[in-house]
Amino acid sequence: MEFELASTRFSFSFGFFVVLCLYCLYDREGAGIPVLCAVALHEGGHVLALKAVKGKIPYLRFEPFGIRMVRSGLLTYGQEFLVYSGGILANAVTLLIALPILGWCQFTMANLALLLFNGLPVGRLDGGQLLRVALCRRMKNLDHVETVQRLVGFLILTPLFAGGFYLLPQKNITLLLTACYLALTLWKS
Repeated sequence: MEFELASTRFSFSFGFFVVLCLYCLYDREGAGIPVLCAVALHEGGHVLALKAVKGKIPYLRFEPFGIRMVRSGLLTYGQEFLVYSGGILANAVTLLIALPILGWCQFTMANLALLLFNGLPVGRLDGGQLLRVALCRRMKNLDHVETVQRLVGFLILTPLFAGGFYLLPQKNITLLLTACYLALTLWKS
């Protein structure tokens, strides 16, 4: 499914709808809507930050496990830093506003989880991209940037894998799957 709105082409993959349907089907806690709202706020934070630095988004694709935003034009390191931190900042501001009003509910927990998860300095996550931008400002050799990025990712993933294997006998595979996903994003970056 595709459509154009405000000079941006929006595309939704079949896999996106499959994951969305499965998520809603197996959502026993009723967290679906609050989590989707938190995700929309997170991605909206990136879009607003990009618009704030006068960036253009010709294409936005909704995929099974994320949203791919294609931007046009070059950004400075400072502008890139603002765009990558936009989602994390949106979740942080939402959490600060919603927590005193709503308390610890599914919506505030979803914002906290997105803030913490995306803040991890690993691979293609926002924190990983923020680390890359910060390193590129300091180091001129891109090979050194990649080496430091992978080293930091390895240091983050080691305790996550250990915790995932620790929880595995208790039939909790969430942390292990998350660590595998993060390792994949680190490997692909």
